[in-house]
Amino acid sequence: MLRHLFAIALRILLRQRLHTALNVMGLALGLAAASMIGLFVWHETHYDGFFRDAGRIYRLGLTEYVKGRPPVSYPVTSLPMAAPLSGDCPEIERTVRVDYERLAVVRDGTSFSEVVAMVDADYFRLFNSPFLAGDAAGALDRPGTAVLTERLARKYFGTPDAVGRVLALASGTSLTITGVMRDRPSNSQLMGDLITRLDTRLNTGVDDVLARRATIWDSYFVETYVLLRPGADPSALAARFPAFLAAHFPDYLDTATGKGTVALSLLPLRRIHLEPGNGGAGVQGFLGVAAMVLLIAIANFVNLSTARSTLRVKEVAVRKVLGAARRAVAAQFLLESVLLALVAMVVGQALLELAMPGLLRVLDIRMDMDFLVSPWLLAANVFGAIAVGLLGGLYPALVLSRPAPTTLLKKEGVALGASFRTGLVVFQFAACIALGIAAIVIFQQTRYAGFQALGFRPDGVMVVRDSFPRPEEQPPRLKAFREQVVRLEGVTAAGGAHDMPGDGDEDHQSFRRPDAPDHGSVTLRTETVDYDVLKTLDVHLLAGRLFDAMSPADAVRADAQNDRYPAGRTTVLSLDAARRMGFATARDAVGKTVVFGKDYPLTIVGVVDEVRYTDARMAAQPVVYVLDPEDERTLAVRLAAGAGLATLDAIDALWRGMYPDAPMVRAFLTDRLADQYEDEHRRALLLGVFTGLALVIACLGLFGLAAFTAERRTKEIGLRKVMGANVVDIIRLLVWQFSKPVLLANLIAWPLAWWQLRHWLAGFVLHISLNPLVFAAVGLSALLIAWVTVAGHAARVAAARPVDALRYE
Repeated sequence: MLRHLFAIALRILLRQRLHTALNVMGLALGLAAASMIGLFVWHETHYDGFFRDAGRIYRLGLTEYVKGRPPVSYPVTSLPMAAPLSGDCPEIERTVRVDYERLAVVRDGTSFSEVVAMVDADYFRLFNSPFLAGDAAGALDRPGTAVLTERLARKYFGTPDAVGRVLALASGTSLTITGVMRDRPSNSQLMGDLITRLDTRLNTGVDDVLARRATIWDSYFVETYVLLRPGADPSALAARFPAFLAAHFPDYLDTATGKGTVALSLLPLRRIHLEPGNGGAGVQGFLGVAAMVLLIAIANFVNLSTARSTLRVKEVAVRKVLGAARRAVAAQFLLESVLLALVAMVVGQALLELAMPGLLRVLDIRMDMDFLVSPWLLAANVFGAIAVGLLGGLYPALVLSRPAPTTLLKKEGVALGASFRTGLVVFQFAACIALGIAAIVIFQQTRYAGFQALGFRPDGVMVVRDSFPRPEEQPPRLKAFREQVVRLEGVTAAGGAHDMPGDGDEDHQSFRRPDAPDHGSVTLRTETVDYDVLKTLDVHLLAGRLFDAMSPADAVRADAQNDRYPAGRTTVLSLDAARRMGFATARDAVGKTVVFGKDYPLTIVGVVDEVRYTDARMAAQPVVYVLDPEDERTLAVRLAAGAGLATLDAIDALWRGMYPDAPMVRAFLTDRLADQYEDEHRRALLLGVFTGLALVIACLGLFGLAAFTAERRTKEIGLRKVMGANVVDIIRLLVWQFSKPVLLANLIAWPLAWWQLRHWLAGFVLHISLNPLVFAAVGLSALLIAWVTVAGHAARVAAARPVDALRYE
C-alpha cells in the first residue's frame, strides 16, 4: 500500500514540474538560510563552552566609583588580588591571571609581532586544551617555558613537534617550548598563540611593569579567572566580595558617602562573548531572522501546496467513487507533501555546504565548518522537513478528503482556502519589507555613527604602533621616527599621543579651579599628547591656541619623568571640560588656571571641540589635554591628498631602516573608527543577504500562485475578452489582484519596523532619524518586484485567443 502511494506521489510530482521545482527551491532556500543563521547563532552563543569546566569558570569584573563621573566597569582586576581571594573565599578552587602583551619574536634574522599570553602556572589546568606534543598539566611549571599553538609551531619550526626547541624574543630572552597545543576553536575569546608564565623574565619593560604593579591594588590590567568548587554558589561568593575588599583594598571605604569605592562581580565564561562590545551581543536577535525566513519558506510551501490541491478535486472525487477511503486520500496528499519537503531538505543541505564558506568569507566571520556535518543539524533538518511536509499536506488531506464525491464534482471546494492563501502572501511580504527596512536603517546608522561629530578630520590619517622589545623604548623611537617621517614626500604632519580615537584605554584625573576646595574637584578624561598631534588630527579649535613647541609657556620640565604630573604647565580643554570646570564659554576659559590633582597648576591656552574617542553608543567625554612628549605610545601621520602606495612604501622602508628589530603595525584611522561598528556592519550585511533570500522565496511563491491563478481563471479571462476586454485590461486585472496583498503587507510592516528600529536606535547617543522615504522605497520596491513576478503570466494569459480559453478542459 505504502509503495503504491509512493509511486503515485512520485508520478504526480514529476508531472507537475513547475509546481515541484518552485516548492522545492523555495523550501530548500528557506531551510538552508535558517540552518546557516542557526549555526552562526550557535557558534556565537557557545564561546568557550568546549572547556571541561566551562560551567564553573567565571571572570572577575571590577567597577570603580569616582566622584564626578559615572561608575566605570573593567573586565580586569589588579595583579595582587588573586592570591588573597583564593584564601578568603572557600568557594574558589583555583584562580588564574592572564595578561596580554605584544612582543617581537625573532626567527632567522626577521622580527615578527606576536600576541603573548602571560599567565599563571595553572592556566592549562583551568583551560584544558588538547596537546599535540608535551604534557598539558605541567607545561608551565617552570619560568622561562612556553607553549605554542600548532599554527605558531609550524610558522617558526615547520612542525608541531617543537618540544625542547628554543624561541628567541627580540629582547634577547629565550623561551623553551614545553608543549604544542591544537589551535583554539574559532569560538573562543582567549587570545595568544604564545603562552608563557607571568613571572618569566622577558628582559623588556613588561618585567618592570609587573614588578611595580605586584603590590598595587588600584592598577587594573590583568584578567582574573576563578574556578568554583563543584556545587559552589556564585551568589554566595559574590556576597563575600565587600568584606574581602574592605580587608585588603587600600582606601576602600569612601568616608564621605560610607560606600565602597570599588566593587567586584562575576561573569560566567560562556557569557563573556555575549556582553556589549565583545562581538556577540544581540546575536540572539538573528534567531528571529532565521525564524522569519523559515516561516516565509513554510508559508510559501503551504500556499503552493494548498493552491495546487484545489485543482485536484475531480481526481479526489473519482478516487472516492472508485472506493478509495478518506484515510487513503489523506495519506496520498500527506505523502506527496512530505516527499517534496524531504527533497527540498536534501537540496537545502547541498546549498548550505556550497554557499556557507563563501558567505562567511564575504562577511568576515571566523567559524569552524565542522558544524555542517553535525548529526544534530542533519536530524533537525530531517524532522523539520517532515513537519513542514505534514503541515503543507494538512489542508488537502483534511478538507478535500472529507466531502462526498457529488460535492467535489460540483467543484464547490475550489474556492476553499483563498483567504488563507492571501493571508500567507501578506505575511510573506510584510516580513520581507520589515527585514529590508531594518537592513537599510542598520547600514545607514553604521555609516552615520562612524564619522559624525568626531571633532577632528580622520581622512588621510595613518596610525602607527610598534612592537619594540622594551616599552620604555617607545617614546624616543617614535619621536625619532616622527622627525624623519614628516620629511617624506606625501606626508604633511605627524604627532604622537598615548591614545588615539578608537582606542579602548582611558585615564581619568581630578581637576579644580584654584579657588575651589579639594572636594570641589571634578574627574575628567586626561590625554597626554605631544606638541603636534592635535594639529595632525585637525582638531577644531574654538578659542585660544593649540600646543606650540616654539612657545616658552609650553616648555616641558626637565624633571618631568620623576613624578606623576604632566610634563608641561599648560593645557587644552574640550568645550565640555571647560563647562564642567565652571567656564561659561570657550573664550572665558582661555588664560585661566586649573589645578591638576592636589597642587599642580595648569594654564589653559586653548579650547577645542569635543573629540570622540569612543563609539556613538556613548556621549563624547570631556577631555583635558596635557603635554607629555615622552609618553607617546601611538603616532598619527597625516598624508597629503592624493598620496598613494609610493608614500606608504616610503614610510614602511623608513621604519625598516630605522628599526629592523620591531615590526610596524599601521592602520588608517578611518578603518580603526569603522572597526568600532564592525559587528553592526556585519549584521547589516547578513540581514541584507537573508532579506534578499526571503524576497526570492516570496517571489517564487508569488510566481507559482500567479501560474495557478492564470490556470484557474482561464475561462473567465476568455469570456472577458469575448465581452470586449483588451490585453491591458486583463494584465491590469491580474496584477491588481496580487498588488492588494503587497499593499496590505506594507501597512502591517511599516509600524512594526518603525517601533522596533526606534528602540534599537535609542541605544546610540548619536543616531539617524527614521526616514519615511526609506519605508516608502522598500514598500514600492516590493510592489514592483511583485509586478515583475506576475507580469509574465498575466501577459501570456491576456494574449491567448478566447477560443482556446473557452475550449480549456
